[in-house]
Amino acid sequence: MRGKFDERYAVRLPSDVLRFPPVSLYEKEIEIKTEYAYVKIENPLNITAWRCLLALLRYGEVQSRDPTLGIRLSIDTYTLLAFLKTTDWTDLPATLKLLTECRYDIRYEKRRGGFVVAGHFEVASGGKTSVVFTAEFMRFLEEYASLWFYYAFAFFLRRPSAINLHAFLTANSKANRMKLPTALERARINTDKLSRAKRYLQSALDELVEVGFLRGYSLEGDEVVLDRCSEQEIRARAIELQKRIDEEIKAFIERFRRSVRESQARKRSREK
Repeated sequence: MRGKFDERYAVRLPSDVLRFPPVSLYEKEIEIKTEYAYVKIENPLNITAWRCLLALLRYGEVQSRDPTLGIRLSIDTYTLLAFLKTTDWTDLPATLKLLTECRYDIRYEKRRGGFVVAGHFEVASGGKTSVVFTAEFMRFLEEYASLWFYYAFAFFLRRPSAINLHAFLTANSKANRMKLPTALERARINTDKLSRAKRYLQSALDELVEVGFLRGYSLEGDEVVLDRCSEQEIRARAIELQKRIDEEIKAFIERFRRSVRESQARKRSREK
């Protein structure tokens, strides 16, 4: 899979955080059943906390490792705020707290496990933000092969239904047809009105097309027909999105720091 692919953009994000994304707007509990696993997620994350989790796992620097306590990752606070698209760092502790409340209960064949995502965090407004991910959570992620290319797509998705559908299609890269009930189930769209459910599903699929994960799709009777991108197209689009992330982060930090300098200059001027 490496070939001519630019190693700087080789996304080694652990697969299970994408296959079993702990994100939902309304549910207090998520249950996911596959042919090889059963996963229950209590206190799922909102979109902001999900982006925070992705940023830390992808861009965080390892500060320490402990087989019992877990792994401490550190990231520049301005960089993290850029991912969250906010200049108000005072909201960051409340977002990070959601990581300490989100709990996985999993069963792989005969193995069982339960753990929260994070155990501790510290925030510095102009310095570093660090999060300790629990040892159990890190083992959950590290036991399975990483998914290349797909991280960048996940970061640009806005709806939990799109994130969930992306997760299913990522794990089933050859699927190009789905029964409508299957698509609704995998996107976690729960509504009694079929017409409304279809609209929600179309919105999720539109996002996947918008970010370049799909070329297109159509609804044919009780089936969803997908026009999927080739592996080469996925690679190329992933590189484009990764570069876009890097550029957006750099521009955000420059604006943020300029704003801080201007604010400090105005304050000094008033004090004179």
